[in-house]
Amino acid sequence: MGKILFVSRDFENTCDGGAVVARQHWEYVIQLSEGNAEKLFIPKSSHGSLLRNLILGKGYGETPELMKRFREMAAKADIVWVDGSLYGGIVREASRMGKKVVCFYHNIEANYYGAKAALAHNPADRLMAHFAKSNEKKSTRFATIRLLLNERDNAEMQRIYGVKADFIQPISFKAVPKEKIELKIDREMKPYLLFVGSRFFANEEGIDWFLEKVMPSVNPDIDFRIVGTICDYLRDRELPTNVHLEGKVEHLTPWYANAMAVVSPIFTGSGMKTKTIEALRFGRRVLGTKEAFVGLSPEVLSDIGAYCRTAADFIDEINSLPVDNRVHNPSYRLFLEKFSELAVYKDLKDFWDRSFPDK
Repeated sequence: MGKILFVSRDFENTCDGGAVVARQHWEYVIQLSEGNAEKLFIPKSSHGSLLRNLILGKGYGETPELMKRFREMAAKADIVWVDGSLYGGIVREASRMGKKVVCFYHNIEANYYGAKAALAHNPADRLMAHFAKSNEKKSTRFATIRLLLNERDNAEMQRIYGVKADFIQPISFKAVPKEKIELKIDREMKPYLLFVGSRFFANEEGIDWFLEKVMPSVNPDIDFRIVGTICDYLRDRELPTNVHLEGKVEHLTPWYANAMAVVSPIFTGSGMKTKTIEALRFGRRVLGTKEAFVGLSPEVLSDIGAYCRTAADFIDEINSLPVDNRVHNPSYRLFLEKFSELAVYKDLKDFWDRSFPDK
């Protein structure tokens, strides 16, 4: 098995959805390479370096020092896995070195940053949208293999860049044994609604809408707990007494295990929603918007929770939920079948062996 160089953002010191997904991909790369793998992290860019690289036509995080280090590491690798389509300069350089390049698209970044710019009305976001599309175009042109999260993104990549995905690889996690989830259930704790998220524009938009349009009509005896750095966005708000900001937590398992349902009022985005797959992982019902369920078959939504088109839909579904925190078997079963590490890796390994028979 050939050596793989894994290039990504730093997933060891961050815990948002993208970092969680990148961490799982690193585990896959270790398995695919039978342990013969190295990783190179791309540091987070400052606004100044983003502007400089935009003007110079370089990729996200690209510096002379980084590219020197990349060439040294790539020279010893057979395959370069670039975990993100913003790193167009890295993808192009790996291709020029004659390496097989696998590019994983966490989003169609042209759409993601375009939506952010439209919401924020910030000139810097408009520049970032242009920068993202420019780099994603390079990634798409120079990659040997393109991995996408879902068919929606595949259709968008064809529309924007005229290229199809080579493989659809959804978000996945290691399965948590049902018995372990049940051990975390506190029978003395009242079940609650749960929202999990980092602080970024789509979560801010969604939580604002939910607090304004839905919570005033929810049974006041139902608690709503918000977990993650999105709480920083809400700290100075006057909130209803049944809304609790839990902030950043060390372990998510007990928070999911004691929830009666996870709500996902997300309207904007690309890729898939990590919070949706995490909820299934812990056997939770999910009440979400269309965007929350991208990557899932519409036929399963009524089994695992509900697709809510309006505030009234959320209100009706929440007020009729069973007030318990037992594992919801249809959610847990769907996770095992479609989004567990074992299920996704099996399909990825079959694709990998077909694509790289000599590696």
